[in-house]
Amino acid sequence: MDRLNRVFSLIASVFLLTFQLSGCGRITEVIPNSSQTSLSPDTYEYTLETSDTSSYSETSVPYQSEDITALSEITETYSLSEEIGDISETDLSSSTEAAQTAVSTEQNEEEADVTSVEATAETTVSAVSEAVLSEAETAVETTYETAQTDTYYPVNSYYTLNCSVQKAVWVSYLEYDRIMSGKTREEFSEALCECFDNIAALGCNTVYFQVRAHGDAYYNSALFPTASRLGGEIGGTADYDPLEIAVKTAHDRGLFIHAWINPMRLMTESEMESLSDDCILKQWYNDDDKNGQYITLYSGRWYLNPAYSEVTELICDGIREIVTGYDVDGIQIDDYFYPTTEEFFDSIAYTASGTSLSLGDWRRALIDTMVSAMYTTVHSANSTAVFGISPQGNADNNYENLYADTVKWCSEGGYCDYICPQVYYGFENETLPFAETADQWSEYVSDSGVALVIGLAAYKVGAEDTYAGTGKREWEENSDVLFRQQEYAEELGAGYAFFRYDSLFEDGE
Repeated sequence: MDRLNRVFSLIASVFLLTFQLSGCGRITEVIPNSSQTSLSPDTYEYTLETSDTSSYSETSVPYQSEDITALSEITETYSLSEEIGDISETDLSSSTEAAQTAVSTEQNEEEADVTSVEATAETTVSAVSEAVLSEAETAVETTYETAQTDTYYPVNSYYTLNCSVQKAVWVSYLEYDRIMSGKTREEFSEALCECFDNIAALGCNTVYFQVRAHGDAYYNSALFPTASRLGGEIGGTADYDPLEIAVKTAHDRGLFIHAWINPMRLMTESEMESLSDDCILKQWYNDDDKNGQYITLYSGRWYLNPAYSEVTELICDGIREIVTGYDVDGIQIDDYFYPTTEEFFDSIAYTASGTSLSLGDWRRALIDTMVSAMYTTVHSANSTAVFGISPQGNADNNYENLYADTVKWCSEGGYCDYICPQVYYGFENETLPFAETADQWSEYVSDSGVALVIGLAAYKVGAEDTYAGTGKREWEENSDVLFRQQEYAEELGAGYAFFRYDSLFEDGE
């Protein structure tokens, strides 16, 4: 019986080892692949440690951040199930041989008992091993298939500081005709250094650098085609990354940089036709069910329609790839929302919605949703980055014709961190005089915590202000209008931003 007890002890050890293995493995670190870029989904390497100090690494497929824990557990379980399988075939075999040797001189009834216990142990361990392995393989398969449909963007740990009072200059795609189009990396870098040196010398602290003007990209994008001023033609090949250079150039000079995008405006008809079929915009263009719905042609140019969740997701993914891929201090969108009040623009979606809202209220609700989603996207990608909006200076026009409820965005949380209305009016403007309009925007943000930056029209200096009524000569006859507006903004406790760089420094001088 002593030998029979030793047999039971050996078999119990097998089960004990199996139990210990099932609880001893742990993920010790998740390491980004050293070759990761902002252009492709990240792959991560998992390192699994066990109690016997053995380890292995397995490269995962792309996944969403919320899949990290689940995928870690699956990887670990899969590994353990293989080890359990080895135990059932090797350690159990070893235990069986020891059991047979131990009972070889015992009575026949003891041999029968050992045989029975041995068979039960082998059957149980094998069943447990196969069940765990099958479950793990199924889970890994499911997670892999899910991950294949998504793109993972890591959270950017870059800590932005951003000045509480912005003094900014817009650098638009119009400047790129001079400093980027047809230029080498070295020529662009030299021109941008001069540009940012001038901005810093002006006493400004922030640059609004345009990275998407017409559904294109002035950075390495996996979603939008290369802009024509960068690649020679839309969708062309870029020899350098302007945003990468701009971020470093700005930060080297103590300037903050906000990537400026136009969320809804796209390219012209001919440009759309020339896009590669790999581009998602071209796929929507070629799809009879999405052409005219996801994208709509108006006055020779295509626009995104925010009535569809896939459209809003594309806009947000475009923001996410910027904030996670570059150390920008913020994202800014401008004033191009709905290009028309005409019903045809989104009549199919409006009818299909079955809403009781008027068309205007329905469109405003969609823009609210889109703006809120962009705000959330920025903060989820980098909690210290800011999201700003630069609407038209006429709040009523924003509401009635662009369907942008800018007053709500100023007065409620969850839409923006700063508002930069384009108060492009002189003090003598007959309809919207500068001082009164700036005061109005200051009142909108007074209790909300949203920062105010007053957009100033540097391009009007010395020019006739055609639509200013009796004040149309003000900018021609007074050289100090812009300076006085800057002072007025400071008196309000607001920041200010000049549109645009070449209007301040003619031909970059």
